Amino acid sequence: MTSPAGAPRRRSERSRVAIVKATKELLLERGFDGLSIEAVAARAGVGKQTIYRWWPSRPALVADVLLEDADRILRPVDRTDDLLADLIAWSVRLAAALTTARGNAMLRILTVAGLEHEDTRARMYATFSVPLHDSVRSRLTADGVDEPTAQAAADAIVGGIVYSILNEGRAFRRTRAETITRTVLSGVVG
Repeated sequence: MTSPAGAPRRRSERSRVAIVKATKELLLERGFDGLSIEAVAARAGVGKQTIYRWWPSRPALVADVLLEDADRILRPVDRTDDLLADLIAWSVRLAAALTTARGNAMLRILTVAGLEHEDTRARMYATFSVPLHDSVRSRLTADGVDEPTAQAAADAIVGGIVYSILNEGRAFRRTRAETITRTVLSGVVG
């Protein structure tokens, strides 16, 4: 049975999986700069037009693929009886994840793709930014910090770490994540 003229064609799950797999493999082999839509299409056994029908650009494709693995970075803040220790441990883990070769490449690619494509930015915000902020914010509110202050502190901690890593790359020292967290919390819990 054929679809009516003008009806959008549905994604083939088999093609999508092949494209995602090919993109991951090529990223590992060649890095972002060495990855091309042509190479992904050839390895996945699909036409370039199939890729462009689903993803508007190479950064959007790579961002989408990388966001599938974002849960490896998005671990919640532990909840013990020591708020400062919990947030320091979390911020150092975040910095460690984002300063590996893979984590730093992911952060940079997601940033570029988010700037170029609104739909990618919205997905990145929902699946990456919000969980990072919510983890810190909810840990603070669980310790009695009011919601507006917790939100501002989460912005400062996450933003301070991510912004610094975007500027410094893998040279960012993980001890700075601890310093950022201590500085923010000193203004929150005195």
